[in-house]
Formats: sequence, structure tokens, C-alpha cells
Amino acid sequence: MAQLTFNIKYRKNTGLVISVAELWELFLYGIKIQGGEGSNFSDESMRFYLVAAQREIENYYNLKFIKQLADQTITYYRTDYWQTFPILQTNYPVREPLSMIGMLNKMEQIVYPQGWLFCEYDTLMGQGKRRISVVPTGSSTRGNAEIILTGITSQVGMQRFNMIPDYWRIQYITGWDIDQMPMDLINVVGMVASFGPLGIAGDLILGSAGIASQSLSIDGLSQSISTTASATNAGYGARIIQYEKQIKETTNRLKLVYDQPKFMVM
Repeated sequence: MAQLTFNIKYRKNTGLVISVAELWELFLYGIKIQGGEGSNFSDESMRFYLVAAQREIENYYNLKFIKQLADQTITYYRTDYWQTFPILQTNYPVREPLSMIGMLNKMEQIVYPQGWLFCEYDTLMGQGKRRISVVPTGSSTRGNAEIILTGITSQVGMQRFNMIPDYWRIQYITGWDIDQMPMDLINVVGMVASFGPLGIAGDLILGSAGIASQSLSIDGLSQSISTTASATNAGYGARIIQYEKQIKETTNRLKLVYDQPKFMVM
């Protein structure tokens, strides 16, 4: 009996919020990118623009799309622990706090129970705040507070130190589940990722780079084809301008939703 074997290349768990196929379908619909020799624009090249766009949006809004573990160090300030329970500012929105450990250089001094770590998570928005609060739980809050101070100060007499750099090491979960991704941010990622392919497609709109019009003449009959491409304008410049306008109008509004101002006392 005859047997036919197919070998395919595939990826899983790439960490991309949208796939290459979705980028073609949602943002590049109706556009064909093909070189003069007939070769098509590869999925690997398209994936490069997606990865770059996603990283750019993550850096701009100071967040992570994919649910993952975040590891961060925070400076210890003495006044935060003698007068009030501390509130730790994090780099990314917190879904769930995992651990808080006090480290003097590489020496572990205190480990807070996970039950004492609290974060505010908005289930409607699917996003947490950028902070972790330390609130003791147990039969006596006052007793627990004294235990915190004893744990911090007992090792090297930290009553004398107002600040210890990189003392706290915290770990927490950030990002979104796959089925809860923010569609408004994904829309911005798709538009940003489209700029590179649209520029290339505009140059190759007639099959060869740098050609804006073609004409054919045979025995007195002639036919010509012109595009919107020019020395300073891409063939799909109108769509690029449209995406740029949408991004400009959207990013400032989304900055208020997904990021927060950072305060510093001098």
C-alpha cells in the first residue's frame, strides 16, 4: 500500500498575542507581497515584525501581555516599616503576589508569608495594580507587626540604616490569560506590525522594487498602469497614514488605562 509522508514546520507557545495568519486577515487583507521572481513574503519575516511590535507596546505601557513570573528587587526604607505597613511599587501589574524575601547582599534575612501579601485585582478590567501591600494576618495584628520589625532589625542592627538598596526581592504573576487579552492593545500591536510589510508591499506593488508605473506598446496599441507609489510615497501610503492616525489617537487614551504615573520624593 502506498504511503505519503508530509513534513511541516510549526511553532507553539511563541508568546505572540496574534498569529501571522491573523495579521494578514485583520490588518493586511487584500494585500499581496510578492517579489519579481515570484517568491512570497515569508511567515518568518512577518513574525519578526510581530515580535518587534509587541515588544515596543510592552515597553511603552510597561506591562507584559503573556501571563508570566516577574522577579524584581526593591529598596528598603526604614520609615516604611516603623510607622506603617509597607506598600511596594512594582514594575508591572500584579495578578498574584508569590513571595517577598529580605536579602542583605546574598544573605537571606527574612521571608514573609504569602498570606501577608495582598494586591488589588480588577476582575472586570482583568488587570491588577502596580503594587503589593504587606498586611499581617493572624490572631494579633500588633504582635505580627512586632514580628516584622524583629525580623528586619535583629540581624545587623538595621535601626541605624535609613535605606538599604535592593534589599527586597519579590516575585509575582503578571500578564493576561490567552482568552482575556486586551483587544484594544492587540489592535495597536497589529497596526504597528503592519508598517514594515506595508512599506515593502508598496515598493513591490508592480512586482519590482522602485517601479511606480508600467507601459506596454505593440503595433500602435499601448497600455499603461500607474500606482500611487512615488519617490517619497509608498504604494500603500494611504493605509499607513490611516494606521498612524489611529495609533496617535489611541495610545494616549490607553496610557491612562494600562499605565500609571510614577512618583518620587526628592
